Amino acid sequence: MNAIESSVGLGGINRKNDVTIVQQLLKNSGFPYLRVDGICGRNTKRAIIAYQKYFHFSPYGIIEPGGKTIENLTSTSHTDSLPNPHGATGINPRGERKRASLMSPSSQCIYLMKQYEKLKTKPYDDQTGRETTFWKVGATIGYGHLISENEFERYKQGIALSEADTLFSQDISRFILAVRNFVKVDITQNEFDALVMLSFNIGIKDRQRHRGLYYSTVLKIINGESSENIDNAWMRYTISQGHQMQGLVNRRRSELNVYHKGIYIKL
Repeated sequence: MNAIESSVGLGGINRKNDVTIVQQLLKNSGFPYLRVDGICGRNTKRAIIAYQKYFHFSPYGIIEPGGKTIENLTSTSHTDSLPNPHGATGINPRGERKRASLMSPSSQCIYLMKQYEKLKTKPYDDQTGRETTFWKVGATIGYGHLISENEFERYKQGIALSEADTLFSQDISRFILAVRNFVKVDITQNEFDALVMLSFNIGIKDRQRHRGLYYSTVLKIINGESSENIDNAWMRYTISQGHQMQGLVNRRRSELNVYHKGIYIKL
């Protein structure tokens, strides 16, 4: 007997009962924040594609009754999982813990961060996303590199991919150093990666406004200085200009996937 009776995904029949089954299976297979509502929306389709790409099940985007994807999702004998870095909690609940001061971000971490920052080879306004031909506060280029007023003349004609990579490596170095310096306990690779990702987005140490990783409850929890729930503390960083932003909600959930499971998927 098939787990689903009709196709689910891009161009699928998408009957509610079938979609619900697929969503629950995906939720248990590396997508813990996927909503189980019987509606085959954007996040469900993304999860299907991400799962199929990893296991090389084609065609991407649709799950057919009796197909390889549904067989893999429902199998009780296989031990396959989505990609995890060495020591990730998704493989070993205890993980391989190391001193944060000796760690560097994994290649999966760098790739996921670049996916969220999105490459822009021309200067643009970080608030509007529109290209700009003159400097303003929030002028950005590459993978989220904020352009100083003194730099703008150099970057106003745009940059090549190699230069964007160089800028990103330079920019991320201080966030890596911050995590190395601020974390006082041994952590796993995926936990380190998630903290680098979070600090890159919320900042390091803004003394004037008392913001950034240094002042965060997240850091206190990790260092054993607070008993609050880490997920709740992490999800506080979803507000921009007084409003909760869905993009930030997705980003925080993605970081928590990395932190808890070692799953590097853009949501």
